[in-house]
Amino acid sequence: MITLLHRQPTYTLNIKPPFWEISEYLKGNESILFDIVGNVIMLLPLGILVPIWIRKADSLKKVALTGCFISVFIEIIQLITTRGFFEIDDIVHNTLGTLIGALIGCPLARWLYSQQENIPPSDT
Repeated sequence: MITLLHRQPTYTLNIKPPFWEISEYLKGNESILFDIVGNVIMLLPLGILVPIWIRKADSLKKVALTGCFISVFIEIIQLITTRGFFEIDDIVHNTLGTLIGALIGCPLARWLYSQQENIPPSDT
């Protein structure tokens, strides 16, 4: 919600250079770490839930690509609406968060689906 709706439009197209957040952090700007961690955490639940919701999303690659596409979509919306910056860094960090979530979600989904297949059909 904060990413798209809470911000006021600036009416200027804001595009940050790639990896500027990491560069700032390496220069000693530790406050940027909040943004980096926040972007990783933002799509982490997606990585857990997508393999559970969509049975065909059964690999880390598929789930990470889903997170990447959603992140690109969010960044494009920010660019079009001028609510925030279009940042390659955010796409990388959001995709990383989705991938971390997928490390939990994919095995969990496999286990849930295997349990579901072991349940005998009801007689009703």
